[in-house]
Amino acid sequence: MSSPDTPRPAAVGRSGAYAGLRVLDLSQVIAGPFCTRLLSDLGADVIRVESPSGDVMRALPVAHGVDGSSAFAQYNAGKRSLGLNLKSTEGRDIAERLVAWADVVVENFRPGALEQFGLGWEKLQELNPRVVLLSLSLFGRTGAYSHLSGHGMVAEAYSGLMSIAGEEGGPPSHFGTPLADLNAGVHALAALGAALHLRERTGTGSHVDVSSFDALFAMIDQAVGQAVLTDGERDFGRYGSKHPQTVPTGVVRVASGEHVTFSAVGDAAWSRLAIAMGRGALASDPRFVNIEGRVAHRGDLYGLIDEWAAEQPDAEALIAVLQEHGLPGARVRTVAENRADPHLIERGTLQPVDLDGVGEVLVQSAPYRISGTHVGPPSGPPRIGQHTDEVLRDLLHLDASAIRRLHHAGAVHGSTS
Repeated sequence: MSSPDTPRPAAVGRSGAYAGLRVLDLSQVIAGPFCTRLLSDLGADVIRVESPSGDVMRALPVAHGVDGSSAFAQYNAGKRSLGLNLKSTEGRDIAERLVAWADVVVENFRPGALEQFGLGWEKLQELNPRVVLLSLSLFGRTGAYSHLSGHGMVAEAYSGLMSIAGEEGGPPSHFGTPLADLNAGVHALAALGAALHLRERTGTGSHVDVSSFDALFAMIDQAVGQAVLTDGERDFGRYGSKHPQTVPTGVVRVASGEHVTFSAVGDAAWSRLAIAMGRGALASDPRFVNIEGRVAHRGDLYGLIDEWAAEQPDAEALIAVLQEHGLPGARVRTVAENRADPHLIERGTLQPVDLDGVGEVLVQSAPYRISGTHVGPPSGPPRIGQHTDEVLRDLLHLDASAIRRLHHAGAVHGSTS
């Protein structure tokens, strides 16, 4: 009989670049589950550990089936759910055995909580010297803010990104999506690839520490460099619907009420936009003749562009004029419009899965293609503890009586409980 650390092929039905990669997912809510969802889409076998009540995302709209939700489905399609009580001795013993099985352990508890479960980094190294531990948190495991807790909007606020979002003169704005968590999840995926490559060279695992604050700050574009080079004196304020630096770039409203995004960056592009507007002389106007002038007088310039755009009958008409002059333009679409977009389906960014109580629906998939292999969810999201008995039997080689005893003791829950 093989042990949990015996090499094994990819799980049945699994394919992809990470096929055969074993992931023990102790995370919850968004950042960790999003990272492990991407790993699952790439073929990894992800065992998602859940308490009896399940991830809080299961309680969010829109509900489906026994214990599912659209939010949970987005971040957990393709995974196996193990109902496990980490507060029990037997539950921690199972977790330790699964650490020995795993290539990667993912957690986003508050700093110090993993140690309280007896599963700190030093313990994990003892159990499996090759394991890679990925820890995601708001501020990371080190640093002046590491003791603070919070959610993604705290990272937006601390990073400075929130200060440049929203319209000029208005309050700072949230991005309408959990950007800090999602961005941390993507950075975590990249860091894991590096850690796994390092393991191939050294033979040992490593502890990957990802902070959503760090990750969000790292993605801020021009504002950071300008603050550094001007000692904080140069500040263009809010980006809003009109870009304050790559002028003119932004969103305008046409007569039909539709909105169109456009860009005319650089002297040549700006000259073409002026001609498209029927006001070619604006390109040589001293206020707008170069980028510094256009930035300094952006209020005047954007006002002229808004007036012109408002005269266009609809988005299609404005976009046609822009394209005629070699300029980009696009109507601002709603999320609902993209729910069955043919381009996204052809690209595989939307793929069908079965949802409990609903049937086949299109869900988001990892947004990249890799030649020679499949990228996408192998199955829909699991019910709470749906694979508990399967994991105990097939991975830890426990017999039926041992599994029943663990259910009775409250160490596990799900399949037969």
